[in-house]
Parts: sequence; structure tokens; C-alpha cells
Amino acid sequence: MNIIFQVEYATRWGEQLVVKSSLHPDGLPMACIDGVRWTLQLAQQKISGELRYKYALCKATGELEEEGGEWRTFSPQAADFPTVALSDCWRTGGDDALISSPYTSVLFGHSAKAGSDKTLSHHSCRLTIRASSIPRGRLLCVTGSDELLGGWDARRPLLMQPDARGVWQTGFTPGSRRQPIYYKYAIYDVEQQKIVGYEQRQNDRMLPPAEHSKAMLWRNDEIPDFGISAPRGAGVAIPVFALRSVSSYGVGQFSDLKLLADWAKKAGLSMIQALPVNDTSSTLTWRDSYPYSGISVFALHPLYLDLTPLAACLTPKQVEQLKAEQRQLNELPEVDYERVMQLKWKYIKLAYRKEKSVAFADDEYKKFFEQRKSWLQPYAAFCYLRNKHKTADFAEWEDFSTFSAPKIAALVSPDSPAYDEVAVHYYVQFLLHRQLKEASDYCRKQGIILKGDIPIGISRGSCDAWVAPELYNMDAQAGAPPDAFSATGQNWGFPTYNWSRMSIDGYSWWQQRLRAMSEYFDAFRLDHILGFFRIWEIPLHSVQGLLGYFSPALPLSVSELNRRGAWFDAERLCLPYIREHVLKELFGDEAHTVSQFFMEEYKAHTFRFKPKFDTQRKLEDFFAAQEGDSSALKSKLFDLLNDVVLIEDRRNPSYYHPRIAMHYTRSYRDLDEQQKQALDAIYLDFFYHRHNQFWKEQALQKLPAVRYATNMLVCGEDLGMVPSCVPEVMQQLGLLSLVIQRMPNDSSVEFAPLERAPRLSVCSPGSHDTSGLREWWEEDRSATQRFYSSVLHHDGEAPATCEPWIAREIIVQHLNALSLWAVFPLQDLLAIDGALRHKNPRAERINLPSNPHHYWRYRMHLTVEELLKQQKFSSEVRELVKQSGRWEG
Repeated sequence: MNIIFQVEYATRWGEQLVVKSSLHPDGLPMACIDGVRWTLQLAQQKISGELRYKYALCKATGELEEEGGEWRTFSPQAADFPTVALSDCWRTGGDDALISSPYTSVLFGHSAKAGSDKTLSHHSCRLTIRASSIPRGRLLCVTGSDELLGGWDARRPLLMQPDARGVWQTGFTPGSRRQPIYYKYAIYDVEQQKIVGYEQRQNDRMLPPAEHSKAMLWRNDEIPDFGISAPRGAGVAIPVFALRSVSSYGVGQFSDLKLLADWAKKAGLSMIQALPVNDTSSTLTWRDSYPYSGISVFALHPLYLDLTPLAACLTPKQVEQLKAEQRQLNELPEVDYERVMQLKWKYIKLAYRKEKSVAFADDEYKKFFEQRKSWLQPYAAFCYLRNKHKTADFAEWEDFSTFSAPKIAALVSPDSPAYDEVAVHYYVQFLLHRQLKEASDYCRKQGIILKGDIPIGISRGSCDAWVAPELYNMDAQAGAPPDAFSATGQNWGFPTYNWSRMSIDGYSWWQQRLRAMSEYFDAFRLDHILGFFRIWEIPLHSVQGLLGYFSPALPLSVSELNRRGAWFDAERLCLPYIREHVLKELFGDEAHTVSQFFMEEYKAHTFRFKPKFDTQRKLEDFFAAQEGDSSALKSKLFDLLNDVVLIEDRRNPSYYHPRIAMHYTRSYRDLDEQQKQALDAIYLDFFYHRHNQFWKEQALQKLPAVRYATNMLVCGEDLGMVPSCVPEVMQQLGLLSLVIQRMPNDSSVEFAPLERAPRLSVCSPGSHDTSGLREWWEEDRSATQRFYSSVLHHDGEAPATCEPWIAREIIVQHLNALSLWAVFPLQDLLAIDGALRHKNPRAERINLPSNPHHYWRYRMHLTVEELLKQQKFSSEVRELVKQSGRWEG
């Protein structure tokens, strides 16, 4: 087959376009016809399967910059011609967000037509275009100068058909290709049977005369402009576990999402945003309430199973007992995680014994199992072994400490003595899948987008780490540098990703993970998207995050440090700075006692920790075994261990990173001014300039695999210490950023100006990691006053509490923002109603990021059924959405 690539792009002097493809991964140069039109012909190409290709700009500097969007694809089976001309438009990528599943499947869903490639393969002209905001009852069409395009007759256009990803296509074979064919895209009303709107462009589009008599022209046009802007939407955010319904069992469950969807539609909202729903059952205690530490990226959490359908498998006495326990748990103001999990597993096991033979013989179950057994069998084995050994630390699992496929196959075999203890996990995963799928399908039918959450990490004691430890750096832990949540940084405890290993198979682990998620969700929040640029990597011996550094990075050599005036001295700059005057400053009269017990004086007035106390982890273990409260002493000792100026790179010895916030260390304080100035310059460059291009390249290697694995809308959580390259990359890939008004990424302002929020963003007054609006209002009186005066533009003294009218004004500000989506914690929406909202603002807090052992147990104080009855409140929310011009669900 002969393939001709054609694209239009206005280059500058010294620039060159190339085509990168699965045939020629490094790219082939194109020839320029007139400074704008570029072409490349490949003769007699043998293509097995699908051809993937992309255009790229080779700049005068030699840097290669790919066009936006996913890889283009072409299948030889789609063309019954010896020559195919692929005529494309350069993609910028930013508008990809508008061709994602929320728009193509939920808000503007059209029935996708299967088999269209084969149907269109015999046409000599094929037109393909991406579009999303085409209302139901209307279709895209082509009208033009050729008779087959209707001869510009509004009642006789050529209709197009969409696929599931918002790509519309059609084909025709004109009687003659000797003259140009002029055409336009239009919107066709099915009921009126005529065109009701044309794309807004000054000139008609044109198909040039055919250069080959036996050639297909496949034209891929850019997104048309019909003067219809993509709708801005509004949504509600709440963890599934926080939902409360009459039929729930002490915790929110997947079936409750249907009730919430009913309320969201009533209130004019189009999105429900949840927290992660994967299984986190590691310790089998309340510590597993942390939803970001999954033991499997595929398995759903049994916590969310609705037990009501299992009642048919129970005796009348068991049903009566279940209802009694249900009433007790539903009366609690918060989730009792351990009691709920005990209840769920008690009745799951009873139902399994009664129903297993029938359930496993069901065709639906068989299909479920076959499609998922690659992860389901190892997961079920993991759960069995965790229970057997009473730990998720697989290093303690004796013969199973290292994953072995043959051993697991024997363990999960129906002939295995442990089969029932393994297979019960197949059973519960099937039930969870069915219930979440039912809720997801219901939401889509109601026009409600279900938005999930992808955690940045996995649990160290997880099935994922057990099965494929080579994908993770098990000798490190992920976290975050100091921020508004914690002055000592955050240590999440997760292993970091071995990106180089993941890249070998094109990041298939991520793609499989996202494809599994897309069965239930149409959008997702990508937790800590900055981790795809660089992650804050902390040594295993640290408890806090201050001794971490960004990875990957470009650490400093000793010669560079000396050349830039830092005068490297490993002992002075890299070891904890413990001098006699520092000990007296920290411990006062107790300095001698503390130093005698924990340290040794190895030089005059200079100390170091004794080997058994020389890491934070060793100190943590020591104090955990002591009686009484020694947190103040432990905190000061941690502070001493953090007191360094430079940190050696653990994978590149003799290369160094400036310690984050080094200016607050005593070690830095006691340096001479000349060395401080040199270190200041190095620090500023290192954290804000040195890595921009490097981190951009890192992200562009990884994020496309995440973005284009599915058609879900990707919303990145990009809060914190944001490199300057992040907005550019997110724009290029069509990823939405996050704007939280009181947590601006611009350090020069105290509150993010919502009127300047990027279009490709989600704005929100808070998140699960922040206090609610009402609690925040009372946290810092001076900040509240500044917000009241400069953001809400009110005179006088700010009210002591966030009164309903204040909450309403803040909600309206967010609704009026340019952001594509405004998503509100349910607690903040309820804040506009003085009668409905919780009496205690502090009871609405979901998480405290500064506490790594926080108990995630918040639950709505009213049921969703009660919420549905609040007509006045729902109508008020709907009216606010309507007045802002946002899409009404």
C-alpha cells in the first residue's frame, strides 16, 4: 500500500515537520510545498495491524515537539485502495478535553455505529471530524458542491455517524475528482429533516482534485466551530463512605449513588465526584479507612457493598439480626469502620455458602471472571494469605513471600483446600462490580457524570507490589514537601514508581488500571499529577518529609557546588547540625541529659546520634514502646535529624540536593554570609528553574499513556509546589487543572482570582484535604477579614461565622468562574441553608493531612432521602446554577 501523509502547518525559518509512526519511530522528514502544506509519500508499505502516527515539529535548535492529542491510527482494512492520502490538520491538543466521555457519552450521547470502517472502505473520499456538543436529536452532516453532498441543499446533506469517542465520519465517491470539491460541516435536525446550523468559518473547506485515479483521500478535519461553546458544568463532591441512606449499613454504599444522582439532577448539577473506592483492607482495622492506600488498583472495596440483595440467602432469623445491626450502625453520627466491615463480611460469608454454586454457574459471573482473572486470582490469593498470616506484609508469608504464578495457580485451584476462602473474594468482587455498574449506568441515564479518583500511590503491602515489585522503588517512599497542610512535609509511605521499568511496555499497568476504571466512571481526578513530572521521594528511615527530594532530578556535583561558591564540606553541610549551643537552645536545662542518652560527642562541642537512634524511624520505634506522652521530645529530636543543608542522592553518590526549606535550619543560620548567598542562588535556581525542561520531558513521556488510555476526562490535582512547565503540559494534553480559591498556585496572591481561572480547570472552594467553608471561616480571623474585604468586597467587620448568605456568595463566585467545571463539597452547598447544615462545622471535616493516621469516618448528618425532600434547598441550588449560565443537569 502507498501512503501519503499531508498536513498544513506554518513553519518558521529553519523548522521542519516530520512524521513519527509505528513504521518509523524516529520520524521521517516531510517536504514543504508552499511554506504551509507538508507532504511525505511512503511507497509499498507492508502494514500488519494498525499504523500509528503523529506529526512533530523539528525546531531550529533540534528540539522535537509533537503535536497535541493522542496517536493517530490508520487500518489498511479501512481502505479498499492501493493508495491512501491521509490529509490531516495539526492538533493543538487542548480541546481534547471537550471530546471526552462526559460530553460524548453523558451530556450529548449519541448511539455509536459499529463496523463503520468496513462500510466506508470502498469510498474514494472519507471525512472524519471530532465534535462533542451536538445535542441529542441532531447529527453532524456535510453539505457541499458535489451532488452527493446535496449540492448545498439544506435538506439533502450527507449525514455523519459518531463513534464512542466523539469522532464523526462519513464517506462518498464523487463521479469526478478532476475539480475541487467545496464543503462545510453543519448540524442536521432529525425531526425537521434539514440543516439548522453551519460551522462559522469565512471560507468553505476544499478537497483538492485527485492526484491518483485509484486513491482514497481520507480527510481528518479539525474541530468545527458552530458558535456553541462547550457547556460549563457544576457538580457535587462527597466520598461514597460519607453517604447516608435509609437502606445503608452504617456507611455509604454504591447503591446510594443512584439516590444522590436523583438529587443532583433535581439541583441542576451534572457531576458527582467521589474519592477512591478500591480495596484498602491491609491491617483489618480502622486504619484501613484511608482511601488512598489501596491493596489493589483493580479490586473494589467490600465496604461499599449493599447487603440488602443478600437477604434472600439468609434465614428469617438472620435477616432480623441484620436489620437490628443495621439500625444500630445507622444511628451513629460517624462511620464505625471496624464494626461495619465485620458486619459486611459476616453476611457476605453466609450468603456465599448458600449461593456459591448458583452464582458461579451464572453466565454473567463467568464472563466477569474470565475478563478479570489476570488480577482477580492474585488479589483473592493475596487476601487469603493476608488473613492467614494476619499481616499484609508479604515478606512474612514464608513460601509465598515472593509471588510465584505456579504456586498461586495451585492455591486458587478448585481442588485446593483453601478454595472457598479464596473464592469468596471472587464472589464479593462480582457483587461489587454489579452494584457499581448498575449505579454508574443509572447516573449516565440521568445525565450525571460520575467522577472517580486515581491515587498517586499504592500501599507498600499491596497485591500490586507483591505481584510486580519491579514496577516500584520499594526502597523509597512518596510524599510531599512542606506546604499549607504540614510544615514538615507529608510522608504517604507509598513506594515510588519505577518509571523506566514501566516504560518498557508502554505503561501498560497504568492503561489497564484506567480501562478498568472507565467501566464505571466518565471522568477522574488524577491525584498529585505533579508526581508524573517528579515525585517527592523520602528515604525509608524518615518519618517526616523534610529529608526527601524531587525524583527524578538533576542533583549537584561537588565540583558544581564549589564552582558556585557553596564550598562543599560533607560533615558541615550534610550531617545533622548538632552543637552544644544548639542543644541548649532546644532542650534548655535538659540538654545534658538528652545528649547523654541519645547522642555521643565525637568532637569538642559537636555531637551525633548514637547508631540505635540515628534515624527518625528508629526514634519512632523507640518512643512507641515507651509509656507516657513524649511527643514534644520526639519532635525536637526529629528536628535535629532534619537539620542539614544538603542531602546526598541515594542513587547517585557524591551528587546533592539542597534540603527543602534549608533557610529555617540552624545549620544554614550559622553559616557565613558569603556561603549563604551562594547557597541562596543555588536553591532558587534548583527549585524554580533548573528542572523545568527536564520535568516537562519526563511528564510528556508518561502522561499521554494516562490521558489516552481511555476517553475519560482527566482532572489533575496540581496543588502545591508547581513547576512552571506544568500548565503548559496540561494544556497540551487537554488535562484540567484544579483551582482552590484559598490555595492559589501563584504565591504572589493570597486568594486565587476566580475571574482569571483557566477554562480547562475545575474550581472548588475546598477539597477532602481542607476544612469546609464554615470551619475555614473561623480558623484565621485576619485572613477571613482580608477575604471578606478584598474578595467579597464588603465593608466593615467580617461576621464571626460563615453565615448562609456568605456561603452563597462564595458558591456564586465559583459558579461564575470561567472554569469548565465548578465542583462543591456537599457540606459547602448545605452551608447556604441555615436550617439544613450541620450545627458543628468541625464535624464536617473529612481529612487532616498533617495527621498520617487520621480516621476517615465523616458521614452526612441527614439521609439522601431527606435531602431529596428539601425542595426549597434543591430549587435554590438549581437557580444559582441557572443564573451562572452553567449546564443544568
